[in-house]
Amino acid sequence: MSSSQGPRFVISVDYGTTYTGVAWVLTTAAPPRLQDVKVVRTWSGGLGPKVPSKLTYSRNGGERFGYNIGTDAYVLQWTKLELEPPSRPKALQNLIHSLEETRLLAFNLDNVLVDQIPRHLIKTATDIVTDYLVEVAIWVRRDIESEKEANTLRDFPIDLVITHPATWHSRAKNLTFRAVNAAFRHVFHEMNDTPGIARLATEPEACAQYTMRVAQDQGMATSGLRKGECFVVVDAGGGTVDLVSYKVEELSPNFRVSKATSVSGGPYGATLVDRYFIERFLPQRLSPEDYSSLMNLGGGEERHGGGSHKVFASGEQIMLTRFENLKHGFAGQPGPNGTGKNFIDLPEGIGLQDAPERGISNGQLCVTWRDLEDMFRDSVEGTLRLITEQLVQIDLQRLRVRTVFLSGGFSRNEYLFKRITELTRGWRFNLLRGDEQDEGSWTAVIKGAALMGLGVGCEMPPPCVECPYHIGVVVSKPFNQYDHDQAQLYTDTFDSRPLAKDTIQWMVARGDLITRDEAIVENTKLIKKIRRNGNKAGSVIIVASDFDGPSENATAGMHLPSESACKEAPIDTLLATASRQEIFLDYDLRVMPTQQAHAMFQAVDDPQTRVSYYRVELEVEISVSQSGARFDLICGRTVNMMGGVGAPGHLLVSKMMDFPDTMHRA
Repeated sequence: MSSSQGPRFVISVDYGTTYTGVAWVLTTAAPPRLQDVKVVRTWSGGLGPKVPSKLTYSRNGGERFGYNIGTDAYVLQWTKLELEPPSRPKALQNLIHSLEETRLLAFNLDNVLVDQIPRHLIKTATDIVTDYLVEVAIWVRRDIESEKEANTLRDFPIDLVITHPATWHSRAKNLTFRAVNAAFRHVFHEMNDTPGIARLATEPEACAQYTMRVAQDQGMATSGLRKGECFVVVDAGGGTVDLVSYKVEELSPNFRVSKATSVSGGPYGATLVDRYFIERFLPQRLSPEDYSSLMNLGGGEERHGGGSHKVFASGEQIMLTRFENLKHGFAGQPGPNGTGKNFIDLPEGIGLQDAPERGISNGQLCVTWRDLEDMFRDSVEGTLRLITEQLVQIDLQRLRVRTVFLSGGFSRNEYLFKRITELTRGWRFNLLRGDEQDEGSWTAVIKGAALMGLGVGCEMPPPCVECPYHIGVVVSKPFNQYDHDQAQLYTDTFDSRPLAKDTIQWMVARGDLITRDEAIVENTKLIKKIRRNGNKAGSVIIVASDFDGPSENATAGMHLPSESACKEAPIDTLLATASRQEIFLDYDLRVMPTQQAHAMFQAVDDPQTRVSYYRVELEVEISVSQSGARFDLICGRTVNMMGGVGAPGHLLVSKMMDFPDTMHRA
């Protein structure tokens, strides 16, 4: 930790697919130690180093989030997985589900009186994650205030260290960053007056920091590591399995390592097993009628579904809870004295009392070890493949792996541990994990992330900043009554279509994540229509505004003064009255190279209006870094069959906008 930072709070947040953990530490003049990091354990409704990543908007007899949500509630779970961009089939499926549920958004008296407005249907995944993390932050604040004086939070800046999976998509990192920032600023209002630093850390690297610190404290006796050898850290969690490898550069007097491979990971966590059980095993073993009844247990709000979200109904919650012990205790093929059969009680009224052909006896569903092996297959084989890839990368460098450290809740499963043990026979490495009494495997990421935020034994992750403005392009769009003012309506003189003028195509949202090493880059296409003998010069307006909205998914809707009015008003006046800035990208298509102009000017003869004109496609590219934004207007850029840039096009104009110096924190 840099001494120039001074005393401060560091809060590490590990928002997980199935569980979430938070740790905190207040730095002092003395060098911080691992034992100074406090893990939050006093969660509402339960005690433990982590809290379930579950939230409900239903009125119920239990908690709103985490532990002990009532069985009469609709529970939102696995929302973290929804932060990554969906595949095209998944996106279409989500759209269909959402449209099917729109009939339930009738705000009539009957629905209001019986609390039948399904709130999750009008919320994005980021909204749900933010609402959940607000509940988490409330209990984090209570935990800090139980140990520190009330005014302590006002006296010191608060840094956040936000963890994410190794191969997390940039969109998912951005949405996680936005959700954590919004939630903790809402609860820790002091962060608005004395802002700290936000940092991102990958889950396996945070896990590795904890692992190395513990190994160092134990004198490396249990790991058997030697100078020049490597070790692999495997963080097996609920949603993802993430890995990173290090080479030992020095053991004593100071333990020093270097990264030997790049981080890797995949969606092979414990939720894959749960998905198989709910989505494949139960539909195969229950009749269609019984499975439908199971999915509709409880009635009430369960008349509706989750839309694009994963929502667990009462029947699913009951079966997953009863399946949990089987999943955790599964160790593979039983010994000679074992039957390999397990039984789960079916809810009353579901399934026949006895149906041998479906494995049902005395109202219980039989689950064999082979059934469980099928459920574990994708997760275990995916994890083994990731470990092997790390081992091969190290082998190619002519280095040797001495130890593989297992961490994360899923690492406690005996079947996974047994399968990884089998891998050791070929690669000759030691396999270590915490025992059941040692919670280190569960808290390694949050403790390690706090150490990274302190800079203990490692270089601190670079600071991240939030984009200070919403940034968009002024466009004309097809007019519709629900999205535009009547004053915006005009008729296109080229093809007589009704259009709405002066709307904004938002491309970057205020609060979006900007890292030191990666800029935000967004593109949009614009179509310009020019009469054959008309003026080939014009202007594209970029708008930067710090107004309160829109959300990260907004695309249009803010009305602007006319282009001429914007040009006539001084920038200072515009900023004072509308809290926005207009940047004009003035272009002249007559400067286009002759050989390119022929391909870019598409001749159109409209048969209805009898107007002849050129159709020109322009592209606006916005690149946002921590120092400012660059706006490029390009003509003639094409995309190849692989989705990459084909022809680079011709740069018509480029402009820069600097950001406030207050953003740049070291």
